[in-house]
Amino acid sequence: MSTSTATPSQTPRDIDVRGFVYALDPICQKQQWRMDKLMIDLARSQQALTDTEADMARVLQTHDQQAGETGRALLQRLDPGAHRQALGYLANLRGQWKKLSLRRQTQLATRDRLRRECAAQQLHLEGLARHKLDALTQYADEVRQRHSAEQDRDWLARLALARGSAPEIMR
Repeated sequence: MSTSTATPSQTPRDIDVRGFVYALDPICQKQQWRMDKLMIDLARSQQALTDTEADMARVLQTHDQQAGETGRALLQRLDPGAHRQALGYLANLRGQWKKLSLRRQTQLATRDRLRRECAAQQLHLEGLARHKLDALTQYADEVRQRHSAEQDRDWLARLALARGSAPEIMR
């Protein structure tokens, strides 16, 4: 008897597999739920990163506009109080941008960690799927072997009946 190695898209089509029970189905389901949670966490992490980058771009644009206006205002009038306020505002914008930059670094690290976890979980799920397919193929081979043995016994019984020696085979 030769066992065939099936690819994940191949399932035994000549055998009724309704009797097949995969003992690791609860584990597969739990692992799929874990993968789903990781994917949701990754999507949320990516969205937070996108939001932070948009905030950084907004702060940088505001900073650049304010710096230009401060430069132009300095040339038009010399008001030390207003100039000091404008410089304080620019320093505040730079501080916001630095905080956002630190948050972005943390979010990048989180996103990268979640990507690695998703990839590892995907490999785990693929391994379980291959194992399930192997178990299903083994089950189908066993069913085929049982059917073949039944057909052999049936054929031998018919042959014995045809020859008139049925009582000898039954002993």
